[in-house]
Amino acid sequence: MHLNGSRAKPAKLVQPGDELRVRLGPYDWLVTVRAVTERRGPPRDARLLYDESAEGRATRERLAEAHRIAPTPAYEGKGRPTKKDRRKLELL
Repeated sequence: MHLNGSRAKPAKLVQPGDELRVRLGPYDWLVTVRAVTERRGPPRDARLLYDESAEGRATRERLAEAHRIAPTPAYEGKGRPTKKDRRKLELL
């Protein structure tokens, strides 16, 4: 997670106006904090507390489309893959 361009720990307090870059798997979310609440609430209320940047959303959607189109990697060797083969598969 990056807060205002610098690396931050998950417990870092955020304030309205802060810019966050959160990485979830291969996807980056670029959001600006609008407000902070005192207690946890439902997801529909949480969506009102931040604005996602248009460029971040477009980049994430392009990456998702590329993942949908890409073929699924498959092991083509004999028998069970070795640890080295599994690591190669994870890199794809």
